Amino acid sequence: MKLVKIKEDLYLNSDFIESVEADGKESVIITMTSGAIFSPNVSIKKVLDAISGSEEHVIEYKDAESYRQDRKIIKNPY
Repeated sequence: MKLVKIKEDLYLNSDFIESVEADGKESVIITMTSGAIFSPNVSIKKVLDAISGSEEHVIEYKDAESYRQDRKIIKNPY
């Protein structure tokens, strides 16, 4: 599983991104293999950098359990 940080509150598994389209200068449309569509207000360059592996955007997990544990920490920091 390779999660990429698209914006502060949006992380996506790059393995399931089907397409990325520019929708203006600071907006993109991201289509997932499941059919889900995201329209974050970020530049297409930032999204493509995140997907291609720019270090500032990548979070890698070796297994699903590690991801779930981190997810709890993020949702409930205290």
